[in-house]
Amino acid sequence: MNFSYFKLLSLPLWFGALSGQQLTLEDIFLHDTYAVKSFRLGPWVEGGAAFLVTEGTDSGTVILRQDLITGKETLFMGSTALQVKDRDAPISLDAYTLSPDEHWVLMASGKRSIWRRSSETTYYLHDRRTGITRRLAAGNRPQSNAQFSPDSRQVAYVMGHNLYVHDLEKGRTRQLTKDGSETIINGQADWLYEEEFSLTRAYEWSPDSKTIALLRFDQERVRAYTLVDEMGQYTAMTTVRYPKVGERNSVVTLGLVDVKKGKTRWVDLGPEPDIYIPRLTWTGRPGEVAFYRLDRRQQRLELVFADARTRKTRVVATQTDSAWVDVTDDLHFIDEGNRFIWTTEASGYRHITMNDREGRLVQQVTEGQWEVTRIIAVDEVGQLITFTGKKDGATEQQVYSIGFDGSHLTRLTDPGGWNTIQFTPDFSHYIHRRSDRNTPPMVSLHLKSGERVRWFVEAPAPALAELDLPQWDFFTLTTTDGTRLNAVILKPPGFDPNRKYPTVIYTYGGPGSQVVTDRWGPSRGRGMWHLYLAQEGYVVLVIDNRGTGGRGKAFKNLVYGDLGKWSLHDQLEGAAWIARQPWGDGDRIGIWGWSGGGYLTALALTAGSGSFKIGIAVAPVTDFRLYDTAWTERYMGLLPENAAGYDSADVLSYVHRYQGGLLLIHGTGDDNVHAQHSWQLIRALVNRDAPFDMMMYPGKNHGLPGVTYHLYSKLTAFIREHL
Repeated sequence: MNFSYFKLLSLPLWFGALSGQQLTLEDIFLHDTYAVKSFRLGPWVEGGAAFLVTEGTDSGTVILRQDLITGKETLFMGSTALQVKDRDAPISLDAYTLSPDEHWVLMASGKRSIWRRSSETTYYLHDRRTGITRRLAAGNRPQSNAQFSPDSRQVAYVMGHNLYVHDLEKGRTRQLTKDGSETIINGQADWLYEEEFSLTRAYEWSPDSKTIALLRFDQERVRAYTLVDEMGQYTAMTTVRYPKVGERNSVVTLGLVDVKKGKTRWVDLGPEPDIYIPRLTWTGRPGEVAFYRLDRRQQRLELVFADARTRKTRVVATQTDSAWVDVTDDLHFIDEGNRFIWTTEASGYRHITMNDREGRLVQQVTEGQWEVTRIIAVDEVGQLITFTGKKDGATEQQVYSIGFDGSHLTRLTDPGGWNTIQFTPDFSHYIHRRSDRNTPPMVSLHLKSGERVRWFVEAPAPALAELDLPQWDFFTLTTTDGTRLNAVILKPPGFDPNRKYPTVIYTYGGPGSQVVTDRWGPSRGRGMWHLYLAQEGYVVLVIDNRGTGGRGKAFKNLVYGDLGKWSLHDQLEGAAWIARQPWGDGDRIGIWGWSGGGYLTALALTAGSGSFKIGIAVAPVTDFRLYDTAWTERYMGLLPENAAGYDSADVLSYVHRYQGGLLLIHGTGDDNVHAQHSWQLIRALVNRDAPFDMMMYPGKNHGLPGVTYHLYSKLTAFIREHL
């Protein structure tokens, strides 16, 4: 595409512009005209009688206390708290946490992102009793992952890959680990655990505040991948310890640190070092740690208890699967650690069970051919579990409650849409967030009985309400082999079934994912862009192919060993369905996606060539041998045992089938899906003299931040010119 593609955006389509107020890319991506009002719940205070919110003022940021019931706001912490001794200017407030006794405010300032979830910052402590604010750590080194002890007397944090503890009353700091380095990480996750297990803080305080359970990552044997920044006079390089398929992972160990003595005792994790420890917690019994141990294939997950005094371990419960076992946060200890509640897919659908401390089943709490998606809360006093699930349909999410004994299953939310709730600490009230595919999120406060008390966000997007937007419609697409797939379609305003329309298929398709959901899409992203495309005369179709979530383990497991086979098959079925419709133009079907969706797009234009006129692949995986161990091996198996599957799923295996129409987009600073994937596809296409378009964003990571308007303008121009 040449330099004039922005000008191309202003040209009307051949069928003419629609009448009335219209969406524009500038309003969507530059001006936030259609931004949805958000509600950010800060820390609870006074047992849930109120919560905290931040507000910017002329004198600086302040923290307000908002009464839960009345909404009345009073000052909790003034801007003077941002004044620090020996500093001329006040600090900026990026984030904060509150000590359990509510006397201390831990403030993060100068926050800098590292990878997707991790960051480093400078922490400051504000004492609400004295009004004094001071630095948490001396020197100029940044810190991360700070957390108050349960007794509010100490703060632990990571600095220089070592764990420290600061005594709040005495103002003294103790360094608990000494071996932190570029290859040894204490108390924080390595890149792989952060990206694929959503773990950043890799330590947990004991309930009595005397011991810290700590994960230590030895990265020495993990090969480094180098990201090159060419924007300076000379190149700058960033290295990340990134284990690709078949390569060696970090060696993880579990230590129990005596905070007072500063001594670490190491837990015996078993004879096999090539394992994952993706979750770590305390059971509620004095001196007892619980953790998940997952084998390299990720087909066997063990719940293990360790005694902090003897360091002896025992396997309490095990989950196995012929494909893979998912790691969740659905582990809750009750009865002082004598029982636990968790979820398992042993029945073929994720459900809740209660087990004793020996792992024996006490109660099958939920059951049936539907999925529990997440345990929200466990009310031990009320003997009640609240969870989100799909009992009323795979494309929606409802909130339910059920007794510990499996009785009185009750839906707490109205049918349809996407619902989540958050309880107050005493379970007397909950905050309800609800949206659907055509309605932005609304937020309200309710009594535990369900009665609404007040609105937090009742009119989430006033500017959108003024537009006559097209509506998404859900339907079931039946494939030629009789499989029923969830799908949703968006048609242009004034849709005429007797007329031919071009179609854009959006895809992701990854294992366990769902894009066909009855929930509002991001207002400043692809959700609004799809509405814009419909306004411009395009049909938009989204299909959840085989392997996606919400429909049980067997449906997910269909993709195991070959991530391309059924995923591509079902997207091709979608294109064929479009071509059969009286309004469908079979010669003008495009497909696009990001990351996993970029992979499917690239595969569609190679292995599936002929079905799509164009494809836009953003940050695509092209060869799973180049992707990381934990994610890929979970779904593809180990490379030596499934080389044929890796070949079959490889986009590069099908370049000889490619027919033009590909726009390839990647950030050169992508630490997740390295630009290497696109470069290798580019080389293969060039070697065959195959035409394609590309856009590389220098230094940008996987999410391509800061170039949203440019990106979607490029996508729009490409579609207009070629579809």
